[in-house]
Amino acid sequence: MNAIELEKAQKAITDAVYAHAKALGFDREPITDGVCDFEGYLNSNPKVMWILKEPNGQCPNGEIDGGGWSITEESFKNDIEGATKIQSWQPIIYIMYGYLNGLMYNDMGYICDNIEMAKVLQRIAYLNVSKMPGYNISYDSNIEQCYSQWKPILDRQIETYAPDVIIFGKTFDNFKCDFEEHGLEKIDNFPGWIDVYKSGNQILLDAYHPARKGQEYIDTLIEALNKYFPTK
Repeated sequence: MNAIELEKAQKAITDAVYAHAKALGFDREPITDGVCDFEGYLNSNPKVMWILKEPNGQCPNGEIDGGGWSITEESFKNDIEGATKIQSWQPIIYIMYGYLNGLMYNDMGYICDNIEMAKVLQRIAYLNVSKMPGYNISYDSNIEQCYSQWKPILDRQIETYAPDVIIFGKTFDNFKCDFEEHGLEKIDNFPGWIDVYKSGNQILLDAYHPARKGQEYIDTLIEALNKYFPTK
C-alpha cells in the first residue's frame, strides 16, 4: 500500500466511524484517529501503532465536550504545539523520539524546550478503543463496552495500517482473544512494566497507560523497542 492508497483507506474508515457513531445513537461527533503523515508512517521501520482507551473530553465543570485533538487533522501536521500539552501524548513523544534517535530519557531535553520532538507523532498510527470523547478517568468496564461497540472499526484499522509493533496502553486485554485466534505467544517480560507477545509477524507490547508514567516507563519501552527492532 502506498501513501495515496492509505490516505484513501483512512478517509473511508473516517466515514465509517461517523456512520457507526450515528448508528450507535451518539449525539456528539466522534474523534477520528489513525495516521497523520501517510508517507512518514509507511516509511517507518518498524511501523508502530499505539492503542489507548478514549479521547479525554471532560471539561472543568465535569461535562463532556468535544474531546480535543485528532491526530488525523491537517492542523496537527502543520502545528503540533497543542499536542505537546496532552498528558497521555507526552510519554509517547519521549518514547518514540528516544527510540528513533538512540536516546534514553536522561539524554533528551524537555519537550517544552524542543517542540520539534513532537513530530515523531506524525510517524505512528494512534488509535483509541472508543471514538467518542470521554472522562478524565477511564474505567475498565466502560472500555470493555466501548471495545464491543467499536470492534468492527478497530479490526479494520489494525488490518489497514498493518503495524509491525502494537503498543497497548492498558488495552491489551480487550484485544487478546482476537490475537489468540491467529496464534499468540508470550515471548518476553520486562518486570513491572511490559509483557511481550508475538502474533504472526507482529510484536505486541502489553504496557501500562502512558498518562502520569515517568522515566522508568519511558526507558523500558525504548529498551523493548530496541530489543526487537534495533535502530542501529
